[in-house]
Amino acid sequence: MTAVAKQPSDRKLLLCRRPVRMPLFSTRAKTMFPFVAVARGPKVLALLLLLITSSAATDPREADKDTTAIVQASYIYNISKLVEWKEPSLKNGPFIISVLGSSNLYQELVKKYAEKSIGKQPIEVRKLPKSADIEQCHVLFVAQSELALLPAIYKNLDKKSTLLITEYPDAMEDGSVVNFVRVDNTVKYEISLVNARKHKLEVGSTLVQLAYASVQ
Repeated sequence: MTAVAKQPSDRKLLLCRRPVRMPLFSTRAKTMFPFVAVARGPKVLALLLLLITSSAATDPREADKDTTAIVQASYIYNISKLVEWKEPSLKNGPFIISVLGSSNLYQELVKKYAEKSIGKQPIEVRKLPKSADIEQCHVLFVAQSELALLPAIYKNLDKKSTLLITEYPDAMEDGSVVNFVRVDNTVKYEISLVNARKHKLEVGSTLVQLAYASVQ
């Protein structure tokens, strides 16, 4: 029987008993993120994920922006750092993040992460046309507005080593690897290790521990 682990919905952010006021999304972030990036180990990435989520949810300066896109972009970047692609052909060249739908998320990824790298692979962000024909990529985000295309997308990605990210209920039952959910007005993610293995993806234990829910 498939085991499902879920965090309590009222669980507070770890290590953050008081509101986090670090301006992670301000201009000072350009100096703060490089400092974090040089530190190694899952604890640093865990803290980064938590601070990113808290900052986007509490910083009043982001009130006029799409905070969901900000948090999702941050998650996509940091999740990518905690996953290993076993397919040899994906270990070279650019690290491709494709976005179907959600122009705000695409713009956020380009603005904040297009000049960064995953390992030694420079990030390339692509905005896809409205189609189920998906070219090879490391990460594919499909917005809820494109649900009609997902049955064909699941079929097309069946044999590909692609980390599929969605944002609708019960997506992991359909085949998604990571799914964004909203809990207590906060964006969180759930993850399926079963689906990850099907796509030859090795998921780090820290990524599982930080998930709102996980399918083992």
